[in-house]
Amino acid sequence: MRIIFTGARRGELVEIGRIVKPQGVKGELKVLPLAGAPLDFSGLEELFLLPASGGPPLAYPLLAVRSQGGALVIRLAGVDDRNQAEALRDRVVALAAGELPPLAPDDIYWHQLAGLAAYTAEGRKVGLVTDFMLTAAHPLLVIVDEQHREYLVPVHPEFMALRHDHEGESAWLLLTPPPGLLGEG
Repeated sequence: MRIIFTGARRGELVEIGRIVKPQGVKGELKVLPLAGAPLDFSGLEELFLLPASGGPPLAYPLLAVRSQGGALVIRLAGVDDRNQAEALRDRVVALAAGELPPLAPDDIYWHQLAGLAAYTAEGRKVGLVTDFMLTAAHPLLVIVDEQHREYLVPVHPEFMALRHDHEGESAWLLLTPPPGLLGEG
C-alpha cells in the first residue's frame, strides 16, 4: 500500500497544496503541492482557495497550469496582476474529492485513511488513524487508542493492509507489525 499525501478533507474538498508566492506580474500563483510532487491538474476546471480566517472556500475557474520544478504555476480567473496574486499568498488550495486523479490499485489517498479504525490480526482494536508523518526512513501512520496513547506504524505492505466489510462500504486497517511495536509483550 502506498499512501499519496493529500491534506485534510473539509467537507467535499480535499487540501492539495498551498500558494507560496505570486509568479511574475500577470497574476500567476506558485503552488507547493502537499503530495510532494505535482498532481495532474489537466482537465480540471475549478480550484478552491481556503481563507486563512476559516471562512467558506472560494471557487476559482482554473485557466492554466504548468509544472515548475517541484511546484505548480497556476492561473485563476479574476486574478489578473501581481497585487491580486499577493493577496492570495499562503492560502490552501483544494479541489473537490471526486476530482482527484484515479490511483493505482495498491495506492490510497491520505484523506481516505484519516479516521479509520486499525485492528490486529487477532481482532484487537488498536485505535484510529489520526495523522501521517513523512520521515527520512519511511512514512508512518499515527494511530491513537482510547487511552490517547500514540502508536507509530510504518507504512509498509508487510505491516498493514486496507480491508473492507462484506458490502465493501466501510474500510479498516489490518495491522501486522513486528512484535513490540504496539506495546504488547
